[in-house]
Amino acid sequence: MTTTYLSKYIQTKADKLDPNKLIGGKATQLRNIDSTLVPYWVAITSDCPDTELSEVVEQAYGNLYWQKPTASGLGDTFAVRSSALNEDGEEQSYAGVFESKLNVPITGLEHAVREVRLSGLADRVSAYGSSLAITIPAVVIMPMVDAKYSGVLFTKEPVGGTNQMLVEYEHGVGGVVDGTSNTEMLFLNREEFNTGTGSIEIYMMPIRIIWKEAKRLENNYRKPLDIEWAIDKHGVPYILQVRPITAGVGV
Repeated sequence: MTTTYLSKYIQTKADKLDPNKLIGGKATQLRNIDSTLVPYWVAITSDCPDTELSEVVEQAYGNLYWQKPTASGLGDTFAVRSSALNEDGEEQSYAGVFESKLNVPITGLEHAVREVRLSGLADRVSAYGSSLAITIPAVVIMPMVDAKYSGVLFTKEPVGGTNQMLVEYEHGVGGVVDGTSNTEMLFLNREEFNTGTGSIEIYMMPIRIIWKEAKRLENNYRKPLDIEWAIDKHGVPYILQVRPITAGVGV
């Protein structure tokens, strides 16, 4: 069911993709993931004027609140991420170029959205590459997962370029993505699921679900992928982001 009562500047997970809505690369990639593995999200389109942003953010939060399942592993804070036109694309990822805000409370939601939007005008955006226009990005808002484990899965091990999948993970929610935490690693056989040893084996079935979806996604994209994931304290797996690996791995 589409949420037609929402502002024209909001696109939701439940809506059919409207090519006229400017939701950017990250939000578009979310639609390629098995929808049962993605938390409910909304995107504020890049053409939303500042004069309407307060009302649009309020509507976005209201939509997320009513869609949140009861007794789930989704918390009461939010991830606020950019979704620029070419972001997480097949040629360049623009990883780390725009702002992302994690664990944002409802009281800070509008401020976080404004910060992410303004990051599209930063000097580092134009310095990254001429193919990315200096413009306001769309913004994805998603509930934070109350994570037991979180991490990144590379469908092709990026350093050695072997044919194994590499999982980097940690307990809770932290800095696996930005490299600010002490992470653990395990390698996965891409043909037959096998995690070897490690504490994460207690959640072997959720990891197997993520592994299986990673193989399906890689087959669809026909190139190696970088997949951000989390497993909540009930053992439910989520995939939070997917993007093609654009450098450092032989295809």
